[in-house]
Amino acid sequence: MARRIKIKTGGSNAIRTGFGKLGAVANFLLGLYICGLGILGLIVGGEMFVPLVPVSPDNAAVALLGIGLFAVVASLVAVTGGKSLRIPLLLWSAALCIALVAAVFRGDYRFDGIESFRTHGIMLLGSLVLFYASWLRFKTPPKRPSY
Repeated sequence: MARRIKIKTGGSNAIRTGFGKLGAVANFLLGLYICGLGILGLIVGGEMFVPLVPVSPDNAAVALLGIGLFAVVASLVAVTGGKSLRIPLLLWSAALCIALVAAVFRGDYRFDGIESFRTHGIMLLGSLVLFYASWLRFKTPPKRPSY
């Protein structure tokens, strides 16, 4: 009869949990940055052209502020709440990935050279990493209080 070897994988669970929390913090910081762009656009006034956000230049600042607030709230809720409250963070990360992929196929979005293409590729890769981290945060069971 063959012997079975059992391998304990307790350490990788801690790594996944940490990576999920790090992804939530990164999404929070990205949301703050987008909020800052929206606030700056509202303060300065006028038209704001953001090629990745498919809205008119008149409404771009308000759209950025709304998108950033959603990202901030989703990140905060995902860190503090249970598993069902982690869904908005997962939706935000998926929407970010979809928006970056869809921007390539829009007619009005153009690359200004190889550097612009490389920057977009890095942003897409970063959004995929954030999506994976959000997925890990979603799949991690909530911490139960010990009494």
